[in-house]
Amino acid sequence: MRYRAVLAYIGTDFHGWQRQRNAARTVQAVLEEALARFAGAPATAVAAGRTDTGVHADGQVVHFDLAAERDPDRIRDAVNFHLPRDVRVLEVAAAPRGFDARRDAAWKEYIYRWSSAAVISPRNLPFVAPIASRTDGRAMRAAAEALPGERDFGVFGVRRPAGQSVRKLLSVSISEEQDEIRALFRGEGFLRGMVRAICGVLADIGRGKAPPARIRELLATGDRGLLSPKAPACGLTLVQVHYERRLN
Repeated sequence: MRYRAVLAYIGTDFHGWQRQRNAARTVQAVLEEALARFAGAPATAVAAGRTDTGVHADGQVVHFDLAAERDPDRIRDAVNFHLPRDVRVLEVAAAPRGFDARRDAAWKEYIYRWSSAAVISPRNLPFVAPIASRTDGRAMRAAAEALPGERDFGVFGVRRPAGQSVRKLLSVSISEEQDEIRALFRGEGFLRGMVRAICGVLADIGRGKAPPARIRELLATGDRGLLSPKAPACGLTLVQVHYERRLN
């Protein structure tokens, strides 16, 4: 029986989503351990996207199989009982045969948050990256206009063979709320490290450390020497994953 689950987690103390031999504490590892305790047998969880070390999620989607049919609410509550406090299963539902959380995703949405507050509240501190109060959000917004579309984003991601770094960004919007600047990315797919690399450049444009045309220049030339340092992982959250077809 296949199930779909929605997860939220604070990524601060996790070495990303994917189980690793040299990093025991990953989201996948603790979730699969909790599923195994509930089901009495090993279970594999497949995620819509692999978040990196320190990156958070409000709406990560996973699928997993159990040998016998179980009540979804009972799965949710029992698995949460075995999970640490910084990760929670928000909902569980039976999934159609063959549903794949990664391959069936139509688009994903990430948000990056910067704070220009003189003192960042402890409540917000794990989820924002500091930025100068003089940062020009309008310059960041203008630079982000070059990003949507289907193109090779390889300059912003880990190195891949030619032709394997084409992705489609549906939209990128920059907004300002009180002491925060937020960048919301919606795309059909993302390269590893892509959003943080883009946000590093956008932040430098806003601070006047990079020219307004730097994003267009990077896309045109692919010159990694023009990149800014990646934005800190703490500011990035996977907001939601959208599926076109019904999931039950």
